Amino acid sequence: MKAARAIAALGALSVGAFFLACASDEDPTLADPNNESRVPGLDGGADADASQSEDEPCVPGALCPFGPFEPSTPGGALDLRTRIHLIRGRSPSDVWALGARGAVAHFDGTSWSRAETGATESFRAVWLRETSEIALASLDAIYSRNAGLDGPDGGVPSAGGWLRTNPAATAPEMAGRPENVSSVWASPSAEWLWGTSTLADWIEGIKENGLWRARIAPGTQTLEVAPALPRHACELMGCVQMLSIHGSSADDLWAVGVRGAAFHITGAQSETPTITAFDSQTWAGLDGVWAASATDVWAVGGAGTIRRYTGGAVSLDVVDGVPTTEDLHGVWGTSSSDVWAVGDAATVLHYDGATWSRVEIRGLGQRKPNLFTVWSPAPGHVWVGGEGVILSLGGKP
Repeated sequence: MKAARAIAALGALSVGAFFLACASDEDPTLADPNNESRVPGLDGGADADASQSEDEPCVPGALCPFGPFEPSTPGGALDLRTRIHLIRGRSPSDVWALGARGAVAHFDGTSWSRAETGATESFRAVWLRETSEIALASLDAIYSRNAGLDGPDGGVPSAGGWLRTNPAATAPEMAGRPENVSSVWASPSAEWLWGTSTLADWIEGIKENGLWRARIAPGTQTLEVAPALPRHACELMGCVQMLSIHGSSADDLWAVGVRGAAFHITGAQSETPTITAFDSQTWAGLDGVWAASATDVWAVGGAGTIRRYTGGAVSLDVVDGVPTTEDLHGVWGTSSSDVWAVGDAATVLHYDGATWSRVEIRGLGQRKPNLFTVWSPAPGHVWVGGEGVILSLGGKP
């Protein structure tokens, strides 16, 4: 990265970024990424309601299990102890779910099938390109399918066509980094993929930036990973542990993280992206962000925290009337009047443009699993994933 870009990025940061690093807030979902083999969701939480029933039939307005945990799943059912960390898709008939210990499943519009990746790492991020997929566990544990990327020493793809890829680092601090990749995002037309990461275990003296970007290097078969800021800049700015990123366009992105960290990235595809710190008006960790447009952005996090940006001042608005105090981990929508948020103890919320309300879940009995991800390709069509479960509206595709 050029020095001019680095200076421009630093210059755009508000003084308030310094204060984002001054409070304690641990994100338990990333504390031990491989500690995921337990029977999930049997204890529930303080505001888990009694709306779940495995005896009642599924109805159109309720969320019900539908996914690769069914015994009939082609390729073999996922173990119920498997956490689903991420669901993303290109269309209603091309949906991917990723989770613990290399778990990957694909939905083709009718049914789910399990994909054999050969990975043992836990995936939390995927780059869905036009005809290929790149799943990321860390910056040195990246698996690609149909991407034309080289593997280490001419590695052999898995039975599902996935190949472990060695990324090329454009700066020394990007090589062999131990962070978990927590989130990535790029629009279909973007050259650069942007990502967030956080250390699984703090290593004394190493506090690298939690924002970075990557691309398929022109003329090579290499995934090139590059810094987004000068080395160690995030120690001052509060962007060491970043958890989620999303954008309204290739050039306009938002990233959130621990201790209420919130950053707006403009010129994301340029040589000199600008990164501006925003006041989220909370010290709670922000686990998820979704940008409906350049002036409508939603972020969710600990203890039922929801924040919204509607343009103007360099701050996010406090959202009142949230019907839960459970930690929220994911947010997605199709418009400003169709927004979904999910979290602990089987919490699913929906915003209709006026109010947030809880959504009924059926088919889980006494299970109240923590939910980590939500994705919606169109109104009335939503996928939710978490501890040993994938849910859909009406239990249908």
